[in-house]
Amino acid sequence: MSNIITRDELKKLIDGQGDYLLIDVREKDELKYGMIPTAKNISMSEIISAFGMEPDEFEKKFKFPKFRKDDNIIFYCRTGGRSHLAAIMAISKGFVNSKNFKGSIWEWSEIDVNVKRYEH
Repeated sequence: MSNIITRDELKKLIDGQGDYLLIDVREKDELKYGMIPTAKNISMSEIISAFGMEPDEFEKKFKFPKFRKDDNIIFYCRTGGRSHLAAIMAISKGFVNSKNFKGSIWEWSEIDVNVKRYEH
């Protein structure tokens, strides 16, 4: 099983054809350039600690429910490198359905000029 997801596969999920959690692992200062619709942010510098947090602590910090071991989790970043590492780390922590959208925000922005601006 590949841990890579394509832009077309991700677009189908976002368009309502499946359950998933999309995680942007870029740092907060990078989010001003926009995010893929439906994405949540957990920066790469926080990702390891996030895996180990209790659900209530996680939700308080990140403002969305903690993912479960069997959730379909998709990571992305600016160019695909950090999200690749995040997916590998997630799989090693037992989140077996973790994937990397290696196309990243750059590839996504080619099809979506309305990339959601981060408002936080």
